[in-house]
Amino acid sequence: MLSASGAARTRTSIWRLTWWFTLLSLVVTTLVLTAVYWLTVSERDQQLERNVLLAADTFSRLSASGSDGGAALRRVVDAHARGAANTLLALETDTGMAGNLSEFPGQLPRYPDTGRFPVAVSNLSGDASVEMARGTWIDVEGRRLMVAQLEADAGEYRRNFLLASMLALVMALLLTLMAGYLFNRRQVRRLRSLSEGIEKIQRGRMEIRLPSREDGDELDVLASQVNQMLDEIDELLHSVAGVTDNIAHDLRTPLSRLRLRLDEIGNGLGRSSGGTAGLEKTLGDAQADLDQLLETFEAMLELARLEQGALQLDGKSCDLAAIASDVFELLAPVAEERGQQLALQCEDAGAVKGDTSLLFRALYNLVDNAIQHAGEGARITLRQRGTCIAVEDNGPGIPPAERERVFRRLYRLDQSRNRPGTGLGLSVVRAIARLHGATIALADANPGLSVTLDFASQETV
Repeated sequence: MLSASGAARTRTSIWRLTWWFTLLSLVVTTLVLTAVYWLTVSERDQQLERNVLLAADTFSRLSASGSDGGAALRRVVDAHARGAANTLLALETDTGMAGNLSEFPGQLPRYPDTGRFPVAVSNLSGDASVEMARGTWIDVEGRRLMVAQLEADAGEYRRNFLLASMLALVMALLLTLMAGYLFNRRQVRRLRSLSEGIEKIQRGRMEIRLPSREDGDELDVLASQVNQMLDEIDELLHSVAGVTDNIAHDLRTPLSRLRLRLDEIGNGLGRSSGGTAGLEKTLGDAQADLDQLLETFEAMLELARLEQGALQLDGKSCDLAAIASDVFELLAPVAEERGQQLALQCEDAGAVKGDTSLLFRALYNLVDNAIQHAGEGARITLRQRGTCIAVEDNGPGIPPAERERVFRRLYRLDQSRNRPGTGLGLSVVRAIARLHGATIALADANPGLSVTLDFASQETV
């Protein structure tokens, strides 16, 4: 059985391309070997025919130069018949057949045509076998002379060629797969490096850049383009965060001073007498508005610091169950005042690496958001199980189309615009989650909403 990494490696496009290239190579190699086989067989037959015609022509010239009535030709035929293992000669004479055949083959074509015919051949042990020969005959002084040569064993040649072809195909298969495996392993290693870099970037580590070489291949070109895009995004993020930071710093001081002056006016009116109730209420509302503005700016500053990575994690072990208990104790009275039920369920130990105060802030925001929007009489459950923590309620929930938008800065649903809040709570929660390598997911609680923080993919510190 393949390991997880081995199974993933065999599902890559490079490995599939290797299999297709291997199959194509085997098909092409088979076609080439087949063509070589038929060309070799054809060339061998043609060479055998040329040898037979050359021998027949030689004997024809020899008979034409003789003057002893064919006696010399007969001696030459007998001598060649005894000395040649693969040559067959037969000369018709008055006293019988001369050569190494006892009879003349029937229906044998005349020179310069050739034909094939079977002949019985005995080996040194006396065993007889039938083999094929190719030959022709010529007219010599009114007599027929047959010249032929035995063909090589076609079956043995075919077996040897098939064996060699199978070995060649197996070697081609092994070499192609080995080359594909080595190339695939190299590419998978590079892709894994790119994937790990992208995953770190997704977790908020915007300083990470993908590894690339200046004179590399397409992957290096892609990595360079991604790095260039990350540089531009990083520059834009710092620009936006800088603008937000400047706005917050520029407005926080005068708003704080205004808040103090309104406090002084309110204290002065409180000591005076008569007809000041309406003015005091107005001042109280103004103070509440200013408090809301200050809270918004403080949240925007905190969010900017989180997204810029200005806050450094302690890297200490944090107990999720203990954090959940602290949030429960703090917000349970608030939920009770609204006629809601806040429950706590802790299962298994849940230790993660990070900053306890930030994790407390994230979980506080989630529970407080549920209290604000679940409605009177709602049931809210804070559930911790290992490295996963969730906040569930049976309120109206969030439509699926809005679930990604609620993480935007200052974004609020239409039905919640008349309620107090900054619209930055979930943005802060997601920033804290990314900083800790956690994921945040919104889902239906049937009815209501379920928000889950999962630290299972957190990097080991």
